[in-house]
Amino acid sequence: MKCPNCGSLEDKVVDTRQSKDGTVIRRRRECLDCGFRFTTYERYEEEKIIVKKKNGTTEAFNKDKIIRGIRLASKNRPVSEKQMIEIADEIEKYLLEEGKLVVESTEIGDLVQEKLKKIDPVAYLRFKSVYNEFQDISDFEKALKEIEEKEKEEG
Repeated sequence: MKCPNCGSLEDKVVDTRQSKDGTVIRRRRECLDCGFRFTTYERYEEEKIIVKKKNGTTEAFNKDKIIRGIRLASKNRPVSEKQMIEIADEIEKYLLEEGKLVVESTEIGDLVQEKLKKIDPVAYLRFKSVYNEFQDISDFEKALKEIEEKEKEEG
């Protein structure tokens, strides 16, 4: 580690402490050339998921956007804030476990729909109508038929 005082690359670690949650290591170092003491922090590098949007642009994955979309679709419905957060967390976990560091926004939308369908059909339909850009009543009718067929299969 380069000494911030003299620029030397020669130092020794005089103290090491781990954070309470175990994600960061704090090291107290001493420069062997000038004796200056300084602190460094070591943490793991999180993998970043990049989302390719429909218009071709990309942006960093943001769980808050998923939660916001679910919240809008679930207004006045029996979907708790905890469930919304769990959906976003599950989607992020799935993408990381599958190694999908670049993912289409459509895949994320499909995953949200899949999760919402199991929790509340009305919130699912609301989300689907915005996400799939329903143009007329026939789009709603098709989606309702899908829900009804699924209920018949399960019932």
